[in-house]
Amino acid sequence: MPLNELAQSTRCAGANSVLRKIARGEAVKIFLAADTDAKLKDKITLAARESNIPVEIAEDSQQLGRACAVPRKTAVAAILKGQPNF
Repeated sequence: MPLNELAQSTRCAGANSVLRKIARGEAVKIFLAADTDAKLKDKITLAARESNIPVEIAEDSQQLGRACAVPRKTAVAAILKGQPNF
């Protein structure tokens, strides 16, 4: 899966931030770690489905955190509308 998209795009990480961005119509793609809690996974997947946003599964939260350039595990991340943050 192309996690490198996260490094080249405007993004946010973390469940609450991603859910807010989905609700505001600012998210264009969601990345969800395979080892995410089932309840959170269902919540994110449902919100993305309702907004017609594609969801990709990352191998684990450690890998997803690294792809987002954050020093911790990340359960969920989103690519946002807008300019890349180079």
